[in-house]
Amino acid sequence: MQIWGRGRRYRSRLLAYFMAFSAVFITVSMVTYPKDAFDSAIQGLNLWWNVVFPSLLPFFILSEILMGLGVVHFIGVLLEPLMRPIFNVPGIGAFAMSMGLASGYPMDAVITCKFRKNQMCTAVEAERLLSFTNTADPLFMFGAVAVGMFGMPELGAAIALAHYLSSFLVGVIFRFHGRSRDSYNKEVIPKGNILARAFRALYRARQEDKRSPGQLLGDSVKSSMNTILLIGGFIILFSVFLRILSVLGITDITAIISSAALGLIGFSPNLSSAVVSGFF
Repeated sequence: MQIWGRGRRYRSRLLAYFMAFSAVFITVSMVTYPKDAFDSAIQGLNLWWNVVFPSLLPFFILSEILMGLGVVHFIGVLLEPLMRPIFNVPGIGAFAMSMGLASGYPMDAVITCKFRKNQMCTAVEAERLLSFTNTADPLFMFGAVAVGMFGMPELGAAIALAHYLSSFLVGVIFRFHGRSRDSYNKEVIPKGNILARAFRALYRARQEDKRSPGQLLGDSVKSSMNTILLIGGFIILFSVFLRILSVLGITDITAIISSAALGLIGFSPNLSSAVVSGFF
């Protein structure tokens, strides 16, 4: 135990040193290459403002309103008999899954986080949810990938089918994840009309919320704006980070190494740049 404790302290110390060095390194690089840092920040800002902001903000606001009105609780009771046997998650997981399918990343992660904060699911159930609800939206697959990247609109259906089926299979596999840590109380599902129980859950959730419609709308907009601003900050930060790595040649070196590794497993070395960008 003493050796294990020393090992943990050693790793913690190394991580602290690495984080501090990385922060200093990025800061010095931004000062050394100010134009590249500025241009990449503008690119990240344009991506956030022109694509992410208008596509995600309405969904964020609507999800907050639906949760405040008790609609999510209604869906949870209604779909519990379906979601629990297949994915071992509460019925509210269907709401996260449907919103993720409609709007793509990172809508499902945001909703799952809110479920966890509101004690609507356990930590293990949240992990299971994230494993299969983190999907791309249809517009991205049919438009950006099939048309924009491949120039073949007919590939859209095949790409979407493969993407969603793989997510479904991951969810089925991950239903066994964290069973030793699962605190879900495996009670028998209450008998009675499931629709009536769903409406009672909706009414009970609305009564517990106690916010007026105007306050609910205002809180939803405020919370959604905070979330979308946080996402924008990450987009700009990592846009600058990737450009700095590219300017310093670190991306090229990593791409050479990854291209050799891709060749060994039968993939095209031309994919190395995409792999490296996705990794960072």
